[in-house]
Amino acid sequence: MLQLLLVMLVLGGLAACSNGGQLTALQTQEATAEDRPNALSSSRTVNAGSAGNANTTDRTGNADSANRSNSGSSGDPGNTLPADHPATALSALAAKVKPVRFTVFVNYDWYTAPTWEGRPHSRWISDNLKVTLTPVQSSGAAAQKLNAMIVSDQLPDVLVMDRGKDVERLQKAGKLVALDPYLVEYPEFVQTIGEDTLNMLRSEDGKLYQIPNWYINGSNGSGNAGFLVEKKIYRALGSPKLETWDDLEAYLKRVQQKYPELVPIDFGETRDEADIQMIGMLYSGAADNRTPSFISPGSGQIFGVPAGSRLTSVYRDPAFLETLLLANRLVRQGLTSPDLLTETRDQVLEKLKTGRIAVFGAYDAIVEGIGREADNQLSAKDPQDGYDIIWPVHRAGVDPDKVYPSGYNTLGWNVNVITTGARDPEAIFSYMNWATSSEGQRIIFFGPQGMFYDKVEDGIPVPNDSYIGRNLKQYDTLKIGEFNWYGNTSYIDSAKARREKLLPAEARDWTTLGQANVTFRTAMNITEFSNLDPAPASEEGIILQRLKEQYAQVLPRMIFAASGEEVRQLMEEADREAAGLGYDRLLAWKTGVWRNNLKKIKAYSPQY
Repeated sequence: MLQLLLVMLVLGGLAACSNGGQLTALQTQEATAEDRPNALSSSRTVNAGSAGNANTTDRTGNADSANRSNSGSSGDPGNTLPADHPATALSALAAKVKPVRFTVFVNYDWYTAPTWEGRPHSRWISDNLKVTLTPVQSSGAAAQKLNAMIVSDQLPDVLVMDRGKDVERLQKAGKLVALDPYLVEYPEFVQTIGEDTLNMLRSEDGKLYQIPNWYINGSNGSGNAGFLVEKKIYRALGSPKLETWDDLEAYLKRVQQKYPELVPIDFGETRDEADIQMIGMLYSGAADNRTPSFISPGSGQIFGVPAGSRLTSVYRDPAFLETLLLANRLVRQGLTSPDLLTETRDQVLEKLKTGRIAVFGAYDAIVEGIGREADNQLSAKDPQDGYDIIWPVHRAGVDPDKVYPSGYNTLGWNVNVITTGARDPEAIFSYMNWATSSEGQRIIFFGPQGMFYDKVEDGIPVPNDSYIGRNLKQYDTLKIGEFNWYGNTSYIDSAKARREKLLPAEARDWTTLGQANVTFRTAMNITEFSNLDPAPASEEGIILQRLKEQYAQVLPRMIFAASGEEVRQLMEEADREAAGLGYDRLLAWKTGVWRNNLKKIKAYSPQY
């Protein structure tokens, strides 16, 4: 008890959470369509209450993890546990971990790693497993840094990166360690992740080099894309119905008229130079069974619309045209930010935290570094303020249960690879084998036992008074969950939902509620569309790069066109130009990969 008191003193003492919660019971994915929160009301809204945890699942369009938040405090909150504490008793699985110190490079411009030493869970790992991670920063130029390390033959021990071209380039150059020899010694790895998933990750030579992150071994989906509504503004305008595009446009005009200083609707930052979140989010509601990955030419995306047994041009999809026409109307009427294509994530977050956006849509709207942080800031000042997540808006006539702003892949968000520069690759693998297990995920994601839970029941950390009464701001600074590049979505999502049921309503997590009520239920399984990135030097790879450059030029012209007629003309021109660039050849190649994937996936039943 004395030790817990010391920990709490460091956290700033127990602070009662403000009670902004409207839900009295945690709804789950099994909830029926009748209780779908497709309009804001006290009975059908996921309330943006004040409670939250430091970690959520964030796979864009597809991923989920506190690792998506950008850097953190380097301060050491303290986490020394008594030698006889139950958290210090190693399980048989943990005992298989070999002591090791290894370097990790995360291949994303936006990611800046905090210090390993400053996290409670990393302290536990270092003290008990004798494992230490040393981050290699990208400094905002990940691709250049990776290329420089390859050329100089000074690769770090572990790389975290997207599946696809870079992984295969390194594998063919002999720079990656095959993991197959370890699968016999560590059978838990295959059992935890699933043999089908691992087989989908094998390279052309039949060997396994990749350890997935935020994979799914089971039937439940995952996603974080959604639309948020500023609560005080919404109530002041009479809480109108917000379900269709027509409802949305009417509401935004009322916001513009009464609150001219606000941005009626805004969206997440542009990604991968061409993935405009405004278009992706609106497209998901333009027709039945649409998701942003269909129209994005970015890395790991599909860039083709399924029609029967083949992929077709995005420029020939009527839903894509309707999306651009809506986006163009919003711009011409001044209902969105004029710099929506260039604003950074930090700029968007700053507007959200000050309540200057009335409606917000993004691929990761409800995660800790965006929606949850903004809601915490606003509700801390006024318990009646904050953001609510609503059912995704859609075009009139579209089935609301077939709107998918999120797309999830059972293979996960990205992967870890161990390079041939590692001195002891088996030791690294032994740690990752533990880290992706339920036990490893519990300690990494929820913290070590003795801080915010004292006992574990059926694999679920039972929240104690320290968690229930946590100071949200201080809790966030702990960055519990950082360095979790082995995310086990099936365990984490289930554990979070079951843990919330053990909490009083006022202490429940805004993000977890939003996931259970909306974003997990509006996510499409797109696993069958894996591996659709051709090799960069191949003919298809060159075509894709040219098409991506064309897309990045033509979409802004459509969004900012002078009229709807000009949008239609630009779409026709883009279609002709894309055909000239070889889009049909690329689509034929992608269709072939897609069909091959379907042969690998067991018990497949067509969706289209």
